[in-house]
Amino acid sequence: MDLDEPGVELDRGFRERIVKLYAELGQFNYYELLGVERTAEKQTIRRAYFERAAVFHPDKHFRKELGSFKLKMEAIFGRLTQAYDTLRSRDGRAEYDSYLIDLDRTKGIEAMLREAMEEAKRAEEDVLRGATVPAAAPPLIDGSALMPSTPGTAFTPVSERARRDALAMRLMGGRVPPGRAASTMPPGQKSAEAVDALRRRYEERVGQARGQQAAKYSQLAHEAEVRGDVVAAANAYKVAASFAKDDAELQKKAQEIDAQAGIILAETYMRQATYEEREERWKEAARSWQHAVKGRPKDPHVHERAANALMRSSGDLHLAATLAQRAVTLDQANPEHRVTLANVYLAAGLALNARRELEAAAQLSPRNATIVALLKRLTRAG
Repeated sequence: MDLDEPGVELDRGFRERIVKLYAELGQFNYYELLGVERTAEKQTIRRAYFERAAVFHPDKHFRKELGSFKLKMEAIFGRLTQAYDTLRSRDGRAEYDSYLIDLDRTKGIEAMLREAMEEAKRAEEDVLRGATVPAAAPPLIDGSALMPSTPGTAFTPVSERARRDALAMRLMGGRVPPGRAASTMPPGQKSAEAVDALRRRYEERVGQARGQQAAKYSQLAHEAEVRGDVVAAANAYKVAASFAKDDAELQKKAQEIDAQAGIILAETYMRQATYEEREERWKEAARSWQHAVKGRPKDPHVHERAANALMRSSGDLHLAATLAQRAVTLDQANPEHRVTLANVYLAAGLALNARRELEAAAQLSPRNATIVALLKRLTRAG
């Protein structure tokens, strides 16, 4: 464990601070990392940077044994420097602020959907708590419920039949099936029909409650549509549809609005992803590009970028290959898509597949230096 690494000449408290900040490094924006407000002036930003850089710069601990903590400190120092370099530049800061606005918007939308789905889940649980499914009737022997006798007490099937008959009548609200007298109905049949009646009432009550929730969120979705908030409408329709899975019209409406919202959000996610790529924050870029794919399912560029970011972030290579294959299918004349697919195959150790894609790319662009270099590399390795 890092904290207990032997030979490291750092006190325990500082080790804990390094490990915690390193683990959470990707969760902070540049302002949070430097501990300043978004409205902070240049001098404030500069002062905050030098205060923190002095703490985490490895050179401050010159000649000390740092072990694995050295790499973590270098990563923290590097991110602090990146934050400072961005925020001290007027253009860099303006671009970063625009990125944060987009990020805040998409995070807010995602949080809104999570909250709506959690509310829907709570409502569903409330529905189910309010109506308990009756247990199956106990097994019968000769029409009587099998009941264990207590020591010293004789088993009395007639009394037990009477008890079950009375229970069945209570479960059925004192009613008996039309044309049948309670006294002539076999006890086992009475119990089974009572359980069935209670189950039907339970299912009706659950269905009614789900219908009410579907209507509630459908109304919220309609109101959002009227005011032009397509994203909020899509979220509300998604929740409504979860309560009415058999309502084909509602399911279709939810899908249509979700597609519209996806198109709107895709532009925001693409801007985020482009910025994250430039900063080489590949994990975040992969996530943003995948969100953009949902809104632009027929855009080869978005699929190719998502595949590239996933590969560079050491993410799901199977998914990366699927995305790159889709890019190739959507635009077969673009050699860059095949190069990305080949790189994904190489990362997955599939050299033959990679060669096939590179050879196809070379036919499209014979003088492409990247393609030529990759093919030479494969030839030397093979």
